[in-house]
Amino acid sequence: MNPALRNSAAHVVVDDLEAPLLDESDAHHLFRVLRLRSGAVVTATDGRGGWRECRVDAANGLVAVGAAVFEPARAVTFGVAFVPVKAEKPEATIRQLVEVGVDEIFVIAPTKRSVAGTRDRLLDRAERIVREACMQSRRVFIPAVHLGMPLDDVCARPGVALADPEGAVLEHGHRLLIVGPEGGFDVGEVPAAVPRVGIGPAVLRAETAAVVAGARLAALHA
Repeated sequence: MNPALRNSAAHVVVDDLEAPLLDESDAHHLFRVLRLRSGAVVTATDGRGGWRECRVDAANGLVAVGAAVFEPARAVTFGVAFVPVKAEKPEATIRQLVEVGVDEIFVIAPTKRSVAGTRDRLLDRAERIVREACMQSRRVFIPAVHLGMPLDDVCARPGVALADPEGAVLEHGHRLLIVGPEGGFDVGEVPAAVPRVGIGPAVLRAETAAVVAGARLAALHA
């Protein structure tokens, strides 16, 4: 990570790098929660790979002070698909997957053993959750989130594999890992043609497994 990003007092997502304007929520976080003052260095990103250094001005706004930097997009993207298991869990899983660096997140539509669906509140909050996680982790690309995608459609994606404690070794060709609900999928829910890969020797909770899968992919494709 560029030291300017790592060492900034805060990192924000803005619409325009030439005129970095804060929305009300971000302004509250910077000036009421973090209590940043005039002169503090903040990095701003457009979420598409562009970012630049800014300074807080006397009016609690941002002034661009450095040249814009444009990071190249990753040649090979990777992601995690998971089944919501409890009403309060999908938000936390999405946030953590963003922070570990995945490019795409798929929240799978309810399956036979899932105990929670994609709720209206998640639909309303997903964009904000992703933005906040990008700001926390200093990301300059906002990952895509696909809510309520049918399992069959996820299984048809390129490079897909199913996380399985008895699966084969994770390889570079695996770009999308599916994590099932507690107790796994029913027989036949995931086609036999989808390879099974291991993400570790332990039997993990579903929400933990999703984050571990994301971290393993991030390390593999670094």
